[in-house]
Amino acid sequence: MKMETFNTILLIILVALSLVLTAYVWTFQPNSLKSDSIGTEEPKTLDGTEKQLADVVWPTHTYVHNGGSHFVFTSKDEEQVFVNGLADWTLTNIKSGSVTELPQTSIELVYPVTVAYSQLNALFQVEGAENVTNRLGNGGFTRLYLEPSEDGRTTKLTFVNERQENPLESVVTATATNSIYDFIHDEDKLNAAVSLSDTNEWNRIYLPKTADVNDSIVRGETITRNDFADVYMEEKSVQGTDQYTDSNLLEMIKFRNNGQFASYQYNSTSSSVGTTSRTDQLQSAINAINTHKGWTDDYNLYAISGENNFTFQFRMISNGYPVFQTNDLSLISIRMQDNLPEPVSYERTLLNIGVAGGSQNEYQLTAQQVIDWINENKYSPRDIQDAIIGYRLEDNDDSAIYKYHLKPSWYVKYQGEWYEVGDSETGGES
Repeated sequence: MKMETFNTILLIILVALSLVLTAYVWTFQPNSLKSDSIGTEEPKTLDGTEKQLADVVWPTHTYVHNGGSHFVFTSKDEEQVFVNGLADWTLTNIKSGSVTELPQTSIELVYPVTVAYSQLNALFQVEGAENVTNRLGNGGFTRLYLEPSEDGRTTKLTFVNERQENPLESVVTATATNSIYDFIHDEDKLNAAVSLSDTNEWNRIYLPKTADVNDSIVRGETITRNDFADVYMEEKSVQGTDQYTDSNLLEMIKFRNNGQFASYQYNSTSSSVGTTSRTDQLQSAINAINTHKGWTDDYNLYAISGENNFTFQFRMISNGYPVFQTNDLSLISIRMQDNLPEPVSYERTLLNIGVAGGSQNEYQLTAQQVIDWINENKYSPRDIQDAIIGYRLEDNDDSAIYKYHLKPSWYVKYQGEWYEVGDSETGGES
């Protein structure tokens, strides 16, 4: 081989090797950079929203009392506008005390759980919030009465806990420079109501004499098993179709109702002191759902159970009405454990009712329907814990797109269970 040919081949090899080394240098990434990239990976979510305490703590009833007459808002939209507006009220002159009677002319808000006084500044604007809530201690309220002043320009607030032995002997009062006069006297926006029974005035249930409520058809989408499992499990092992496990974290997810309901068990090994009070545990429960944007529909806090380890139950809300379903497909339930910062169990629907397709029918519901149902079942009206208009979530066989139907119906709470009036099935525990 001639020397010139050899030199040419050698030059070609060197040039090629140089190009390879240059490409390697440009594309090289140290392990530390790869680790940083993994560490900043976006957490998995359910594509819902985040919520604050005021978003989920709402009254289940808003009653309007004017002398000896009782009313409810005709429109759920009007009621929601009123309740939403309370968040802008500034409360002053807050103090503990007692009252001899409740106001005859007022707007009464009934909450499904006891709301702690320490949470007042999350629901209202409170003057001197921290000092006030500390002074009020660990108490709470279940009912709030808004009483107009004589000139109608200001409002007195009276917070009452009906679950105390003598509710009127331990109340909290406040003042707001907001008027409720127009809401009480605008009868065009009010619907006459009757009392279910003659119990104590601080725990009566009022039913609209008649209520016309539109149904709704909704599209409905189900979060997949894998999407829910990915929120918690890096390496999941599938056991059959309804159980996932994570061998590294010793966690487990079980599915039921064709994958529309999930039960996740946390393996909390933290030994640090976490949230112990019910108020702190509630906030931690909300935060736990926020971490994966798990509020896929509107939900309200509907029940709290337990003593030191509390379980918080949130119920789906649509058009201002609670949603009931016999397989718990309208519920989120999360349980906390005393002295641990993380929840220990998390059960929830994976059904997102999503986009509404309008209304097909209007249903007329009457107070007499509830009274007749109570009499037929031989219940005492005094034993009824609550009665409310809600939606029954059921399949819609008339459409391939809008797969679910929200049918208006009466629901009565008796011995901790919700029953649909005219139906023997329950709508979920509380």
